[in-house]
Amino acid sequence: MQKRRPLIKPMAVVTTTGYFVSILGPYLADRESSDSSILTHIIKSNAESIRSWLNEDDIFTVDRGFRDALPLLADLWIQAEKTRFLEAGQKQMSTEDDDMSRLVTKIRWVVESSNARMNSCRYLDRTLPTHPIPFI
Repeated sequence: MQKRRPLIKPMAVVTTTGYFVSILGPYLADRESSDSSILTHIIKSNAESIRSWLNEDDIFTVDRGFRDALPLLADLWIQAEKTRFLEAGQKQMSTEDDDMSRLVTKIRWVVESSNARMNSCRYLDRTLPTHPIPFI
């Protein structure tokens, strides 16, 4: 629920260069449907044969919303990278953690700007009535 209205959202698969590989969904965005549960559903149901796209040692750049799907990605031998934070009592990150966090932030910016490009579509930039949902 966003501002007391039901919300649907697509799940976009985007490369590090901002190229849309696929847009899956739409999915209902509510308390039970988090980004990680949507990703888990996509992989387990093999939506659009997504498992054929995945290779061992692929790297997914994800944000905090996907943290519950990390064990599933690890089972598929997919490395998930997310922005790193200081541990409790730590005053400074290691050079490796700092560099990886900076790289993830740069990639996430590309993904978020791609999402903004998708949301700038005239049809998707406003609240819609519910009757066109089956056709979206």
